Amino acid sequence: MIKQLMKPVLTGKGPDFSKLTSKECGLGDYRLRYKLPGNALSNERPNRSKPERVNLRDSLFDSYNVEHDYNRTFVKMDFELWNYKGNYFQGYFGKLGEMSIDIAVNRAEAHTVIRESDLDSLESYLKKDYWEYYETEQNKDGKPGANWEARYEFEHPDELIAKGYIPPQRLVLVQLPEVYEKVCFNDVNWLHYAIRGEGIPGPRYSYYWAYPLSNEYYLTICFRMSSEVGNETMRFQRMLEDAKRIMSTVEVSKC
Repeated sequence: MIKQLMKPVLTGKGPDFSKLTSKECGLGDYRLRYKLPGNALSNERPNRSKPERVNLRDSLFDSYNVEHDYNRTFVKMDFELWNYKGNYFQGYFGKLGEMSIDIAVNRAEAHTVIRESDLDSLESYLKKDYWEYYETEQNKDGKPGANWEARYEFEHPDELIAKGYIPPQRLVLVQLPEVYEKVCFNDVNWLHYAIRGEGIPGPRYSYYWAYPLSNEYYLTICFRMSSEVGNETMRFQRMLEDAKRIMSTVEVSKC
């Protein structure tokens, strides 16, 4: 009981759920509606516009602002950032951690077929996509996967020393999803999974909820979380609870 009462103090002030903003956008034949809490500190450029609708025809998708982030090629639909702040003397001027939401429409690679609204096909696709990007000697970026490279450097310290680098003392890997879970929000099933150290091994978490919009595109709602100081376990638990509260407002439906 005391621990629950102390949680806001220990985890910091984050999203303000008393101030919800309703938002929506078009995704091919679908409409996405959701609500974001207040107290956000977006680090996007002020003049950067986000599309109100994305056409999922290949000939038109590239006309939007297509981005590449690790294994994904996508159009970003929305982004927000929240700081978790405590007292001034906690962390860096009171900053205890941060959480962002990133909503994106992703173009699927050709290596595995996905099918509209079929979460099993999306799970198979993601397993192969993450493996090829992180675990192979050469991924689609033409570079060694982060996990392949980490293992090689750990197992061949003499090569690093010869190049003037200090070899790693322990093996640190990007922790790829171990479990893919089907979760229902507002009568729609989503595929939920998590990654620790996405892109580069480290203590950050990325929690995803994904939905296949067609045979070529899938939607992701990603919450990225990092902790500065203090009880990391409790803080990440609080952030995940906040992420689920936001997901509880999400509705996706055919137009």
